[in-house]
Amino acid sequence: MQELLEQVLDYLKGIWLKRRYIIVSTWLLCPIAWLYISQMENIYESEARVYADTQSLLRPLLRGLTVETNPDYQISLMVRTLLSRPNVERITRMTDLDIQVDTSEGYEKLIDGLKEDIKIAKSGRGRENIFTISYSHKDAEMAKNVVQSALTVFIENTLGENRSDSDTAQ
Repeated sequence: MQELLEQVLDYLKGIWLKRRYIIVSTWLLCPIAWLYISQMENIYESEARVYADTQSLLRPLLRGLTVETNPDYQISLMVRTLLSRPNVERITRMTDLDIQVDTSEGYEKLIDGLKEDIKIAKSGRGRENIFTISYSHKDAEMAKNVVQSALTVFIENTLGENRSDSDTAQ
């Protein structure tokens, strides 16, 4: 313990002796760093948490399987379902992102970019099925709208499956 205390005191003495160099380098580096940071673009991230009962959501899709499915597989299936091309196209129409592109190549690039940028992660512990849908964009309103649209598509798909389940039960 005494050695550690002596070593810390030696470091502090060294810093005190070299304080001029530290102050000069700080005064040179800080304005450069401030200029760099002020030139950076603002990135806004929006996220929503949703509880999903994977057993009732995926029961129609996994009908006929006698083996109990892996929860990680269920999650990946839900992610693929939400980020399927028809759902991503609905999200672009709901947020008016499709209006911003003129060519079909631009539209394809937009769809692929949204599939990559929309993140869905499991945020619940253990068996809790709480998912986080997040998206980052330069415009705060657009980030919020994309996450809201993804959440709306997710809920509409869930309600549609529940309604079809109840229709077949009757």
